[in-house]
Amino acid sequence: MDSDREEPRRFMYSFGIDRLGLVALKAPYVSAFLIAVLTALAAWSAMNLKVDDSLSELFRTNTEEFRRYEEIDRRFPSSEYDVLVVVEGKDLLTRERLETFGGLTTELQLVDGVSGLVSMMSARDKPDANGYAPPLVPDEMPEDDAAFAGIVNALKSNDIVKGKFLSDDGELAMIVIALDRKIVEERGSAAVIGEINEAASRELEGTGLSAKLTGAPVMQLEIRNAVERDRFVYNGLGFLVGIGIAYLFFRRLSLTLIVVAGPAIAILWTLGMIGAMDFRLNLFINVITPLILVSGFSDSMHLVMSIRRDVLAGMNRFQAARNAVLDVAPACLLTAMNACLAIISFQFADSALIRTFGIAALMAVCISYLAVAVVVPTLAALLVREEKQPVAAVADTHGDETGGVGKLQHITDGIVRTVANNATAFFAASVITVILCGIAYTQLKPHYRLADQVPDKEQALAATGRIDEKLTGANPVHIMIRWTGDQSLYDPSTLEAIAQAHTAVEQRVGLGNVWSLESLRRWLAAAGDASIENVKKYVGILPDHLVRRFISADEKAVLVTARLPDVDASEILPVVDRLDAELEPVRLANPGYEFSVTGLPAIAARNSAGLIWELNWGLVGDMFVIFVFLGFALRSVLVGFSAVMPSLFPIFATGAILWATGQGLQFASIVAITVAFSLAIDSTIHFLNRYCLEEDRMGPSATPYQVLMSAAHHIGPPVVLTTIVLALGLGVTMLSHLPSLRLFGELAAVCLFASLIGQLVILPAALMVGRKLFPRRDRDGAAPQSDEAATSGSVSS
Repeated sequence: MDSDREEPRRFMYSFGIDRLGLVALKAPYVSAFLIAVLTALAAWSAMNLKVDDSLSELFRTNTEEFRRYEEIDRRFPSSEYDVLVVVEGKDLLTRERLETFGGLTTELQLVDGVSGLVSMMSARDKPDANGYAPPLVPDEMPEDDAAFAGIVNALKSNDIVKGKFLSDDGELAMIVIALDRKIVEERGSAAVIGEINEAASRELEGTGLSAKLTGAPVMQLEIRNAVERDRFVYNGLGFLVGIGIAYLFFRRLSLTLIVVAGPAIAILWTLGMIGAMDFRLNLFINVITPLILVSGFSDSMHLVMSIRRDVLAGMNRFQAARNAVLDVAPACLLTAMNACLAIISFQFADSALIRTFGIAALMAVCISYLAVAVVVPTLAALLVREEKQPVAAVADTHGDETGGVGKLQHITDGIVRTVANNATAFFAASVITVILCGIAYTQLKPHYRLADQVPDKEQALAATGRIDEKLTGANPVHIMIRWTGDQSLYDPSTLEAIAQAHTAVEQRVGLGNVWSLESLRRWLAAAGDASIENVKKYVGILPDHLVRRFISADEKAVLVTARLPDVDASEILPVVDRLDAELEPVRLANPGYEFSVTGLPAIAARNSAGLIWELNWGLVGDMFVIFVFLGFALRSVLVGFSAVMPSLFPIFATGAILWATGQGLQFASIVAITVAFSLAIDSTIHFLNRYCLEEDRMGPSATPYQVLMSAAHHIGPPVVLTTIVLALGLGVTMLSHLPSLRLFGELAAVCLFASLIGQLVILPAALMVGRKLFPRRDRDGAAPQSDEAATSGSVSS
């Protein structure tokens, strides 16, 4: 190849962006300086990235339902911000252990950032004639065994305590801590929760009792720690794996560094931009890194393989880099444009978090292309060592590789040759397989569980599991009752409306651990005086943090709160729907009041399935738009036809595995499939691009078989090498403490290897069959001399 060779025809809609690498090659030192400056600025900006640890942000929508949920957080600040301390031990209700438990509650009260707490030690007996309600557990434990047994029996039988703060077997107790949000903001949740943890460990050390913390603030802290840890550990480990594998095959440090530098700089630039726009790291934004790694590494690998091949053939590094830009960069641009089309669907999601992810992902894809398209040619011009004598095997027209790459080439040539010689049979088998996998994919059911978003190797989920098992659950669901009329909180009609809602939750729906103003009224009624004056009196006696759990500060809204176990949203939704239905008669009987079922479990149950399906079918729809776009961009029906099955197969195959193993379609599944589709379409475009280049190079006399084998000879090794590196690089996420991220790593690995089957088996079969269906026409539009001369008139990237 020389500098005067005919330049490949560019595809439609490239707008010259595919030639950015040529600009960098004119002044590589200037380009390197600008890259270094931008990278430094991006690194500084990335250092300011913050983590979004909200459990509800995924479901933030511009709907009345979510606004009601936000109103609860505003009007009842303790309702969704509890730290739950689970204390467990077989001898919990012995005299010594109960004294220890009482000492623990006292110590926890003294932690800076705790505004108050409620436990079984807070329970009171019925008021006496003077209105005094003595504590069930006195400050000084009686020495008399019978008297102490009476205290234990009172705790086990008390309506406020049993099943709410104390398990039926007497071996587990729960302390509910209300945090002072102002102090938490000043000190940081890590400091406050850490001090609570230290106090519990210190007080219970050597007592035979254990304590674990859970609740929204604890889960948020664990999520934040896990996201930050994963960002550094697994991204770094993934790159190290990629560098090691790439070096084993290239045996050149310069080429290995260039392959990795492109996507690494792309990731840094993207994180810098995300930091500058004040986007927060979360489950979705964290996936930006592997998304860039997939697209950027694949493009970088194809560019470097092209440069390597020409350099080994004796070409100088500048011309080799120029040829790579002309031959490969257009395909890189086309893959970026197709990825943008796939991601655009996120902009139509109801969830603000998903829309934000869509914006960040669009930026990431564009920045990834720009970084790779400029960095790889620049570094190639500066770092690649030219061969003093060409490697004979590469210098000839066959382009045979040597070493590890040569072994890969031999394997891929054999696979494609077998497929090409039996193209019809392989194509028919591929169609059947894709259809069957597609049918299985459509059978998947949405799956969402809070536990999937929280680290499962920390204490929060362990504590939640114990509460679910021995009490009624840790996740609050609320009925918010509001009124705007002249009624006061203590009007008989208001109290009756609260009582009816409380009864509906507790008796007709059967939820446990139900709390409201009605709980106080029932306790006072058991004592013989539930008059409005007495209710008002005891509300005034209760600590403010406890009152604000069920009465708003303006006394125009109240909560009836129950707790649910952490189960799949599909199991919670029938409960929420039934609760809504049981409240309908209450609404009709109390027209001046508004009754709303809300809380994170209710929001998740109602919205998770819709959001998952929205993402899923948006992606499936985008796929077909992409296939049409490919055909137009490359001006070839063959391209659009051939791209369909190898791109769909990884997605449908992964879905079939999820279906066969009984797993549902989760948010992590959709993200993994999106990333996998990005690689599948990326590899497909590079393969089709090479096929088109070989058709133009070999001319109309070449048969489809010859063109295919020549294309596979060039494209096979980088496709396999990219898949191996990415599978191992993304596979390290299976070591994460976050279940969702582990699932992402598992599915990404499955998708990547399914994509490899698509490129080496399904795509060659589709090209052979497709060329028979769509005979080649030359660039002037003339029909070919024979069907055997089939090749695509499009030029591609």
